This record gives sequence, structure tokens and C-alpha cells, in this order.
Amino acid sequence: MKIGVTTENGIICGHFGHAKNFTVFTVENDQITDVYELGTQGNHCSTMPDFIKENGISVVITSGMGQGAIDGLSEMGIRAYSGVNGDPKKAVEKCIKGELENEGANCSGHGEHGSCHH
Repeated sequence: MKIGVTTENGIICGHFGHAKNFTVFTVENDQITDVYELGTQGNHCSTMPDFIKENGISVVITSGMGQGAIDGLSEMGIRAYSGVNGDPKKAVEKCIKGELENEGANCSGHGEHGSCHH
């Protein structure tokens, strides 16, 4: 399983649809086996779910996400967690254990989402 976390400067941040980078964690047998950075290559709100699917990511963790993105990911079988901040590795570890809390939709539009200040 691959878990993609929106990150900047080593912390979870931003609005999913405006993310410029994901830290991707490969998880096997409930253990992190690989970590790498993935640029979003100019994808944004409308194309991000396809980009996530094409890269084999099955779980997304971010601080901000709207209902449209949640629905788009869900239609592709991708689980989304929003309202998560801090250390991406700790968030992934909580996700693996089933302990990660999810705020659901916490963005209602496409206003200015400052970097890491959601």
C-alpha cells in the first residue's frame, strides 16, 4: 500500500488540490518499507485524483480538503484523511494502526490557502 502525504519543509500542510509535493510511504505488513518524494507535476484540484491513482497511492493524508476531492478520491477507491498536521511519518504510523482522526471536508472553496497555514 502507498500512502501519500501533502508535505512542505518536512511537515503536513496545505490544501490537497494545491499541493506541490507528496511524501509517499510504502507500507508492507504494517511497516514502512520505503519513503520518497513525488512532485505533483502541475496537477491540481480537478486532476489530482487521477494523478494519485496513476501513482498507485491508496491513501491520502493532508491538512485541508474539500468534499469534491474526497468524493473524487473515494470513487477511485482512495481513502482520504484531512485535518492532519505535524510530522508525516507519525501520521502514517497512526494510519497504519487505525488511530488517525479524519476531519472530513474542511475546505469549502478555492480561496487562498497559504502554504502550511491551512
